[in-house]
Amino acid sequence: MNRAPDSQAFANPERFLADLRVPENVAAIAQQSVAQSRDLFTKGTSAVHDNAKAMTEIADTAWGSTKMLQEKLVQNAQATAEATFAAAASIAAAKSIPEIARLQHEFVQTLSSQAQEQTKEFFDLSARAAQHVFEKVQAAATRTLKPGA
Repeated sequence: MNRAPDSQAFANPERFLADLRVPENVAAIAQQSVAQSRDLFTKGTSAVHDNAKAMTEIADTAWGSTKMLQEKLVQNAQATAEATFAAAASIAAAKSIPEIARLQHEFVQTLSSQAQEQTKEFFDLSARAAQHVFEKVQAAATRTLKPGA
C-alpha cells in the first residue's frame, strides 16, 4: 500500500491545492454557462417588467372606463330626478284634472325619450370603453409575442 501521495496532500494542503488546475474546457463551459444564465435572467427580468407595465396599462384603462361609465350613470340618474321633480312641481301647480293628465302624459313621453337616449348613449360608451381595453390587451399581447423578444 502506497500512502505517500495522500500524506503529502494532507501535510501541505495549500501547496497541493495551489498546484491543482481547472481544465480549460471546463472553465470555458462554466464561463459560457454563467454568461447564458445572466442573459436569460436579463431577458426574463425585462419580460416581467414589460408584462407588469402592460397589466398596469390595461388596469388603468379599465378603471378609467369604469369611472367614466359610473359618472355617466350618475349624470343620467340626476337628469331623470330633475325631470321628475320638475314634472311633479308642474303637476302640483296644475289647476284642473285635464291639465294634470296632460302634464303626466308629457312627462311620461319625455321620460321615455330621455331613457332611450340615455340607454343608447350608455351602450355606445360601453362599447367604446370595451374596445379601448381590448386594444390595450391586443397591443400588450403583440409586444409580448413579438418574434425575437
